[in-house]
Amino acid sequence: MKVTIVGNMCTWTKELSTSYILNDDMLIDLPQGSFKTLYNDYDLNKIDYLLITHFHSDHFADIHLLLDIFFKRFDNKKLTILAPKGCKERIVQMLKLFEVGYIEKYLDDSVTFLDLTDRATYKLGPYKIKAFKMQHKSLDAYGFIISDGKVKVGFSGDSIMCNSVHKILKHSLVAFIDSASVEPNNSHLTVKEVEDLSKEYSEVKIYPVHLSYKSQEEIEKTGLEKTYPGQVVEID
Repeated sequence: MKVTIVGNMCTWTKELSTSYILNDDMLIDLPQGSFKTLYNDYDLNKIDYLLITHFHSDHFADIHLLLDIFFKRFDNKKLTILAPKGCKERIVQMLKLFEVGYIEKYLDDSVTFLDLTDRATYKLGPYKIKAFKMQHKSLDAYGFIISDGKVKVGFSGDSIMCNSVHKILKHSLVAFIDSASVEPNNSHLTVKEVEDLSKEYSEVKIYPVHLSYKSQEEIEKTGLEKTYPGQVVEID
């Protein structure tokens, strides 16, 4: 499996928030401002699957721009969106707000919406995706284990320490884990917690993502892998 880190930072930085492309055809999260990078640096016509971890703007805000390109530029484009419940309704509201309401007519025929449920498994093309409910404030937020039949890769999305984080790491070969914080809080894992996880699950390659400037500085002091925009991780 090939994982491209489109962005690796959090909202309170100048850099792009966390987003990934798997094997060129699956996009995970569409942060605010990400569309420019996706449009200029990647072949969007190859994207068949979109996963949304939760509905914060740094994971969802540019979805109307992606849909606009899909249905304006690409003939007979089909897309499957796997997201928390209510995704279609939110998109329709956004389309009206941003004056691109014409896109709504394509949603029924060209987009398949699948609602995320804790511990449910979904089959999307060559991928098997298991969803895990995470603890991120009071949101309906999810992480995943994604398998292509050869390897299993974990994605925590945004979360504090919880049982789902351990479940994802226990069954993944490589994992991309929220490391936004330095001090404990109700939103994100701390660098110290992620460092401890890397020792507990020493057989798992952990990539810290969703970084703040403070957490990035802390990571420099640890043995954790550095991440950067455009980084390609090949997993065999």
